[in-house]
Amino acid sequence: MKRSMQSLTTPLLVLALGLAAAFATLPGGASPGGMEAPAGENSQPHAGSDSHNDNDNDNDNDNDNDNDGDKHTDNEDHEAITLAPDTAREAGLGTAIAGAGSIERHVTVYGRLATPPDQVVQSRARFPGLIRDIRVNIGDTVKRDQVLAVIESNESLRSYELRAPIDAQIQDRQANVGEITGEGALFTLVNNRTLWAQLRVFPSLRFEVAPGQTVHVDHNGHLHDSTIASVTPGPLGEAYVVARVVIPNPQGDMAPGDMVKAEIDAETVDVPLAVATTALQDLQGQTVVFVQRDDRYQARPVTTGRSDGQLTEIVDGLEAGERYVALNSFLLKAELLKSGAKHDH
Repeated sequence: MKRSMQSLTTPLLVLALGLAAAFATLPGGASPGGMEAPAGENSQPHAGSDSHNDNDNDNDNDNDNDNDGDKHTDNEDHEAITLAPDTAREAGLGTAIAGAGSIERHVTVYGRLATPPDQVVQSRARFPGLIRDIRVNIGDTVKRDQVLAVIESNESLRSYELRAPIDAQIQDRQANVGEITGEGALFTLVNNRTLWAQLRVFPSLRFEVAPGQTVHVDHNGHLHDSTIASVTPGPLGEAYVVARVVIPNPQGDMAPGDMVKAEIDAETVDVPLAVATTALQDLQGQTVVFVQRDDRYQARPVTTGRSDGQLTEIVDGLEAGERYVALNSFLLKAELLKSGAKHDH
C-alpha cells in the first residue's frame, strides 16, 4: 500500500515506565502535571497572514515571538504538554509531517487459501516392479532430486531410483518395501511455501475487480499485500467469480483451507492533506491531533474526511507541513486526562 506521507520518525516502542513522572514542568507557573493553555491562543494567524497582530503592544512581544511561523488559528482553550526529546523518544512517540496522501476505497471479499496446482505432485513408478527400499515417510521435507524409493524393474530386473520432482513435503505415502508397483501414485508431494487466496466475488462487485489490482489479505490478523493474478468463473452453477491472489508463505503459518478476508483497492483518491489514522484521538468529544512544535505537544481539534483505515483526510484544523504525533499519541491524551482529573480535585 503506497503512501505519499512522510514515514514515521520514531519506531514503535513498548512503554514500560510511568510516563507521568517524565513530563517536564512548563514555564510560567504550570502545574506539576506539565500542562498549560496554548500561548497566544487568539493571536495565531492562518497560513499566508502576518505572524503578529497589528494591534499587539510591546508587552506582548514575547507572546508574538512564540507564535512566529504559526500557520493555524486556534480559538479553543486546549492544553499542551512540554516533553524533553529524550523523554519523547523513550515514550515511543513517532512523528510525521502532514501532507498530501492517497485514500483507498476498498471492496471487501472473502475466500479460502489453496495450494497452487503446480505445487502438488503425484509421484509414480516409471516402470512396474518390486519396491526394494523406501527412503522417506509422511511429513518429511525433501529437496528436488532427492531419492524417495528404489524399485527393481520387472522387465530388466535392474533397480532404479524414484526421485522427488520438486522441493516439497511428503503429504501421503502409498508404498512399502516388498510391494509391486502399479499405475497408482506412490507418494503425494506438496509445497505450500506459496499459496493462492481464492476470493469469491459476487455479482454486485464483479465489475470493480480485475487482474492487477492491489489486495490486502487478512489471515488471522496478519495482513499480506499482493495483487490479483487472475479472475475466472466460479464452479458450474455458482453466481460468483474467483479472484486468485498469490500469497507467500515462508513461515508456513498458513495452510490450505484457511479462511481469509481481503480488501481490494477498487479506487484511489488523492487528497491534499492526510494523517496517519493512528494519530487521531477522541478528547472530550472532539477529534484531535497532537501537533509538535519543538518540545511542545498541543491537542489540535480537526475535522476529518475520508479514511481507509491507514490514512485519514483532514478537512480543517491542520496545515500541510505541520509535524504531528502519528505513533503512540494516546499516551499524550492519557496524560492530559490525568492532569485534568487532578485539577478537578
